Amino acid sequence: MGQEMSDKSVLVFYPHDFYEMSAGTHRRVYDLLAYFKNRGFTVDLLSINGYTNRWTERDAGRRDSFDSIRLCEWRPSMTDWLGFAASRLLGGLPDFSIKPLRRAMRELTASRRYAFVVVTYGYWGALADCVADGPVKVMNFQDCLTLSYYMAKGAGRFTLGRMFEGEVRSVSKFSCALSVSEEEALLFKPFCQETSFVNVPIFCPRRFPRRPGAGSGFDILFVGSDNPFNRGGMAWFMDEVYPLLPQGVSMLVVGRICRHVGKKDNMTLIERLDDLDGAYAGARLSICPLKGGTGMKVKVVDSLSYGIPVVTTSWGLTGMLQRRGNGCWTADTPGEFARGITTLLNDSGAYDRLRGQAEAFFDGHFSTDIAYGNLDAVFLERRPDEKPGPGPDNKP
Repeated sequence: MGQEMSDKSVLVFYPHDFYEMSAGTHRRVYDLLAYFKNRGFTVDLLSINGYTNRWTERDAGRRDSFDSIRLCEWRPSMTDWLGFAASRLLGGLPDFSIKPLRRAMRELTASRRYAFVVVTYGYWGALADCVADGPVKVMNFQDCLTLSYYMAKGAGRFTLGRMFEGEVRSVSKFSCALSVSEEEALLFKPFCQETSFVNVPIFCPRRFPRRPGAGSGFDILFVGSDNPFNRGGMAWFMDEVYPLLPQGVSMLVVGRICRHVGKKDNMTLIERLDDLDGAYAGARLSICPLKGGTGMKVKVVDSLSYGIPVVTTSWGLTGMLQRRGNGCWTADTPGEFARGITTLLNDSGAYDRLRGQAEAFFDGHFSTDIAYGNLDAVFLERRPDEKPGPGPDNKP
């Protein structure tokens, strides 16, 4: 017998242990779950062990972000592997919702009548088919998988139409999509006419002004997961920009990208940090040397939330409509990128000017109060013209 539905109950699917703060998407999901807890929701989590990382016993036992967790082992069957291979061969969007995961979704939604079911990534859009009528189905739309795959694989190994059609079908299974970028929402809206798109860009609590002495730990910070765009960007930085920097410049690299960064003098590599506050609090500036990618860059917004200027390529501003006065020094050549770093390290006037821009731009676009108002319109059915309740940036 199913339980009575609660207006404030939500089941969230995310395939990774997000407490491993090694990827921007982990931070975004952590902050989304923080929204649910702030608004008094009961949050159940469905996740995977072994897809990209494994849940530690400590993380699975935490209850600061969710009330219960159901873990499925990543053990695709032979049929699943054949399906993945066929998708790669034909250029379609793979369906990663393996049988144990589908069974878990059916069991969870049958045993409890959730008000909302949230699924992250189009690869698992088929999980929506396992949800009985009742819950509002919401996709947490991180980025355009078609564009991301195209940039990673290249046109010679890619079938644009087939994959985009698959992604459209996946998104269309949901009545609402939380889009991280207005640009990508505009791309999908004409094709997903039954899905409402709500713009919820990267958001997090304001973390500035920083404590006294902050910025004295490392000159440069880079935080990144092990994905093709981070690998390519850091290879470009290390090969072409790093040799142009003055000797003695110190750098901290955090995340699985460390596996692909050769150790240099004055460089510290930390593959996993559960809390990035110390890393950002001790950094003078951050970098985003990406040469491709889709979706808004969490590492950029994170840096702005601390009032830390960012030296970035144009790709680091993907998803941001304001390209100037945003706390970022934009450079796409090695010489200009190196000049941005050295200027911010040595010119206090330039540094303070960008720091002020970073703080103002963050408050105007990425604070939790703004994002919570947009999320309230979905999960609390608050009208857009109603005054939103306070978020962590503006507590009562």
